[in-house]
Amino acid sequence: MIGLARAIRALTISADPVHQRVVQACRDFPEMIAGPNRMSTKIMKTHPGVFMKSGAESVMVASVPDGRTYAFKVNDGGLRSREAITAAGLKLLGVDADIELEKVYGGGQVVGSIRATF
Repeated sequence: MIGLARAIRALTISADPVHQRVVQACRDFPEMIAGPNRMSTKIMKTHPGVFMKSGAESVMVASVPDGRTYAFKVNDGGLRSREAITAAGLKLLGVDADIELEKVYGGGQVVGSIRATF
């Protein structure tokens, strides 16, 4: 994950015109990166400058224009906690993504939510 975060950071802050074009194309057309209804696509559309890419088995990387970047992988590959981790990570980068967190039910009623702490 450290290598992934470093690579995306390097791409995000690169002065190379080719790198800048690639990152800007991703930001301009986020639906081509993940699909039209994906969380990362929605965040990139509503928060200009954010670059995000999700991967298999709950891998996620996000970067902002100044180079601050984070990456994570949910060990069991489950999707249940991905939104909470993404929201918390983006908040650390100064992005309030307004991601709806999954609710935890017990006895047919909401008894909690999934939260991420760093």
